[in-house]
Amino acid sequence: MRLDLPVLLTLTVAALTAQTALPAAGWMAVKPPVLTAVAAYYALSRELPLALTAALWIGALTDACSGLPFPVTAVWLVGVCAALRAARRFVAEGATWRGMAALAVVAPAQTVWYAVVVGGAGMSGEGYLRGLALDAVGGAVTGWAVFNVCGWLEGLAGNVKGAAGGDGVPWHNADI
Repeated sequence: MRLDLPVLLTLTVAALTAQTALPAAGWMAVKPPVLTAVAAYYALSRELPLALTAALWIGALTDACSGLPFPVTAVWLVGVCAALRAARRFVAEGATWRGMAALAVVAPAQTVWYAVVVGGAGMSGEGYLRGLALDAVGGAVTGWAVFNVCGWLEGLAGNVKGAAGGDGVPWHNADI
C-alpha cells in the first residue's frame, strides 16, 4: 500500500508550519518559499495527478494563510508544475542540485507574479531587484533542504525506492 496522500499531507502541514513560523526578513521580498518547494518536489519527482494535487492544495493553503485571494498562488503553482514537468527530462532523477536550481528560478519568479497580480510591496526599484536576487539565494537553500526532507520521507514511507538498504530506508523498499 502506497502512502502518497498521507505523506503529501504531512509534508504540506510541516511546510506550512515552517513557512508561517519563519520571520519575514526585510532584505528579502518574500519569505523563503517552503510550501512552493514541496509543490516543486512533487512536480519534478512524482506522477502528474499527485503533482497537480500538491499544487492545488499548497496554492490554496498559501493563499489562505497569507491573505491573498484564492486562485492567485494556486494558478501560479499549476503553471510551475507544468513548467517543471516539461523540464524533468533535463534533470537527473537523483541529482541533489535539482531542488536548488528549481527554487532559485521559481522563488524570484513567484515574487514577480505576486507583484504583478496583487501589486508591488512599496519597495524601490533597486531594493526590489536586490530582494529578487536574495529570493533566488533563499529559494536555492530552501529547495535543497525541502527536497532532501521530501525524498527522505517518501523513501521512509515506501513511496519511492531507496538507493541502498543502509540509507535509512527499510530493506523491502531498497534497491538491493
